Amino acid sequence: MNRDLRRYASPAYWVGLGGLVAAAVWYFYRAEFDVVLRIALAVAAVGGAAGVLLDPERVRRTWRTRQARYGSNALLLSVSVGGILLLLNVAAARSTARLDLTEDQQFSLSPESLLVLAELPGPAQLKGFYTPDLVASRDGLRPLLDEYVARSGGKLSYDFVDPNEDPLSAQRYGVTRDGSIVVILGDRTEVVTIPDEQEITSALVRLANPGERAVYFLTGHGEPDLEGTEDAGFSRLRDALVAKSYEVGSLNLLADHVVPDGALAIVIAGARQPLAADEIETLQAFSNQGGGLVVLAQPIVEIDLGDTVDPLGQYLAESWHINLSPDVVVDLGSNQTFYGIASRYAPHSITDKLQGIVTYYPVARSLTLGETGELSRRIQPLVETSDQSWGEVDPATLAGDTQFRFDEGVDQPGPLTLAAAGEDAATGARLVVFGDSDFATNGFLLDRGNSDIVVNSIDWAAGQDSLINLTPRDSTQRIVVPPTGLAQRLILVLTVFAIPGIVLILGVRMAWERRRRA
Repeated sequence: MNRDLRRYASPAYWVGLGGLVAAAVWYFYRAEFDVVLRIALAVAAVGGAAGVLLDPERVRRTWRTRQARYGSNALLLSVSVGGILLLLNVAAARSTARLDLTEDQQFSLSPESLLVLAELPGPAQLKGFYTPDLVASRDGLRPLLDEYVARSGGKLSYDFVDPNEDPLSAQRYGVTRDGSIVVILGDRTEVVTIPDEQEITSALVRLANPGERAVYFLTGHGEPDLEGTEDAGFSRLRDALVAKSYEVGSLNLLADHVVPDGALAIVIAGARQPLAADEIETLQAFSNQGGGLVVLAQPIVEIDLGDTVDPLGQYLAESWHINLSPDVVVDLGSNQTFYGIASRYAPHSITDKLQGIVTYYPVARSLTLGETGELSRRIQPLVETSDQSWGEVDPATLAGDTQFRFDEGVDQPGPLTLAAAGEDAATGARLVVFGDSDFATNGFLLDRGNSDIVVNSIDWAAGQDSLINLTPRDSTQRIVVPPTGLAQRLILVLTVFAIPGIVLILGVRMAWERRRRA
């Protein structure tokens, strides 16, 4: 070949190498087989081919050397190993067999979940609603959903939807929180706001075993409208409960005098007028028969009691030893002084999944808990404020006539209890009391964890907190003890200097011995 053409072989090889390096860098940065990557690979291929065509004699000379023969053998061995690994990966990707090698079987479904999947009456679907802000949470949930799919025998599938791009789907299923999963079985659906195995399996159980799960909101005392769509209404809370397969209705005990059959819980939310004595008797009888009560109380400044005693507060104090304090919570840790912020959640099935999630209560009153004196009845706080709060009782301060300040011996010092729960093991009665109702209205329900805590409370009071008890898994705790300073320096010397130095010395000696023998 013309010598003038052969001199272009080396630049062609460099162009090909440059294209290969550019392709590697681009793929590392984007992880996509896009147009730029294809162009870079094409440049690499054209450059290498041009180099061979421009100077084929160089290629022949190179392949005749001993280094080339050794290199070709190593290349052939590497390609063979890579091909075997590729085939194994393809076979593993196409296989439905799964193997959990973790010591605690953290990626395996419990026997109860497997039984539920085996007895599904028809195809089920899990539809996750995740915005781009929760990509990490979505990807972290995939292994669990993949396990559901793999163990369902083709009965279950899942997909993800961005509610920003498809708001109609979120509205259709009643999704009010980013990161929710909608469980669909036939024409029935249920929204799981904090997805995990227990919540998803429990939703499948409820959907596979439909029945009346009625919850009633008490009316007739100035409560916000259950159907109201304004900020002060409860329509969003109602929609959230309907999305969990509840039948939600209003109940006026002044007119009906009886709790409907099948009612699991009664919600007393935002009453601004006192309940009548016969209403309290009806509610007490319902509770004694194992019914659930959820009380979202108003602060004393927002209730028109006149000169009468609050019958509801009296019932809670005498029967459950939960006292509604005549104060308003002042929280200096909040941007809004009269907004109580949850600083601590007590261990309870209502709050277990809320750790690290803020809930707040606009214009709330505090609760004080006493001793029930009954072995079967137990009460405990659920939500507490920080020690930067107190219960303000001065009417002038609450009216804004004076600057608020903590008065020793008059105001209740923090931390304050904002919510409490009680349970009677003998009757099965359950009670949840909040010192605020505004947090559950349309204007505040979707903020932070407000929706989760009020819906969890109604679930628990209605006895729907644990339809299925999954086998608990105790994670093995492993502690890595960091090496001391001397050990760190020793590791550095061995790995960075000693071992590489020994290899270098041996290599130089072998090269020198070969040269001397030659």
